[in-house]
Amino acid sequence: MEIARALVLATPTAEDRPWSSIGTGPKPLVPIATKPIVFHALEALRSAGVLEVALLTEPHTAELYEAVVGDGRRWDMAVRYVACELDTDMRGALRVTRDFIDGEPVLVQRADALIREQLREHIVRLARDNLDAIALMVGNGRVTPESLPRVAGGYLLSPQAVSVLRDAVGARDPLARLRHNGSEVRVFDVEGCLACDGSEASLLDANRHALGAIQTDTGGVELDGSEIQGPVRIHPSATLRNTLVRGPAVIGPRTRLVDSYVGPYSSIGADVRIEGTEIEHSIVMDAAQLLFVGSRLETSIIGRGASIVRRFDMPTAVRMSIGDGARVALS
Repeated sequence: MEIARALVLATPTAEDRPWSSIGTGPKPLVPIATKPIVFHALEALRSAGVLEVALLTEPHTAELYEAVVGDGRRWDMAVRYVACELDTDMRGALRVTRDFIDGEPVLVQRADALIREQLREHIVRLARDNLDAIALMVGNGRVTPESLPRVAGGYLLSPQAVSVLRDAVGARDPLARLRHNGSEVRVFDVEGCLACDGSEASLLDANRHALGAIQTDTGGVELDGSEIQGPVRIHPSATLRNTLVRGPAVIGPRTRLVDSYVGPYSSIGADVRIEGTEIEHSIVMDAAQLLFVGSRLETSIIGRGASIVRRFDMPTAVRMSIGDGARVALS
């Protein structure tokens, strides 16, 4: 049994809260390893053989997703958009996509689920073991599995399981509903994380998770006195001079690094300028500037177009302009 269709759930829960450094936009569109979170999920689905995706979004975010994700051509798959209400559960998702599923097996996955294990192996297992459903459980990468219950990042469902869940009444737990119906269900712990669950620390965890899989690709960039250590991916249009980049790390297009240090698990976006600065275990988004900061930045998230600049005018002082909910730690 092949699974060629998937539902990707990009609807937040009612308890979801925005990250202060990101704003109110959809969390799955926030970049990790210089690509939106949802891109990583779509890449994994395509590698597993999925050819068609229904991306479930809230009505007011559908256009944002469509502008970023497009029609799926970049992954050689077809992506369509389905508007849903906030906190849509499994039953609701299966009901609004009845025509899309059309009696076929389907993979249902959260848009922020980063599952490093090959989904293909579980698709094969669903057919080989004659199962009705498989639940893929992931946890928060910052804690041990014993300290936090693991949560389903995705489900593989047979046509029979789809029918049971779609017509269910009352129970929101898909596994409980399937087991009550006598369905053959298995649960597997997989290596991964849910990028949008919790605080901004979850975003940094997801960035580390994504960077852990990269391979070195310096794209023929002229290093000009710079040094690369470990797995590092650098866009060909980036400029480096007298800089140490220690991977895993990703450097985006048209970014300029001068007299700086970029340490492990750092994701540097496009059109970023970093001079005379040290940073590691961080995310720097597009068009940000870090100039002569003075202290090493770590476990930090620098938003789009943000600027951290040390000036040398006299008298010396700390001068800031920060938005609502922002946090600044000086040491």
